[in-house]
Amino acid sequence: MDEQRMIKKALMQGKVQISGHTFLRIEKRGYTRSDMINCIMQGEMTRTTMYNNRIAFEIEGFDTDGLPMVLIIGRGKKPAKYRIVTAMPPIHRRFKRII
Repeated sequence: MDEQRMIKKALMQGKVQISGHTFLRIEKRGYTRSDMINCIMQGEMTRTTMYNNRIAFEIEGFDTDGLPMVLIIGRGKKPAKYRIVTAMPPIHRRFKRII
């Protein structure tokens, strides 16, 4: 099973975590839980990278208003667990859809 499917499956099973601090930062950017869920379910994994010595995945998708957004999701310590690291608007040229 590819990693994007595993992330979607983990989301459906409640195994995608977000810390309170991260959620507050993301909320200040105007994103909601529904936006993050929509991005994961409808988005496309575009890059694999390292974040804090762990593998992380970049998902480009859309928020619930149809605006482009990017989620960074890190692989957790336990198998099949993931953690949302951050959400941001795609403002850099490396993204497919730039705001």
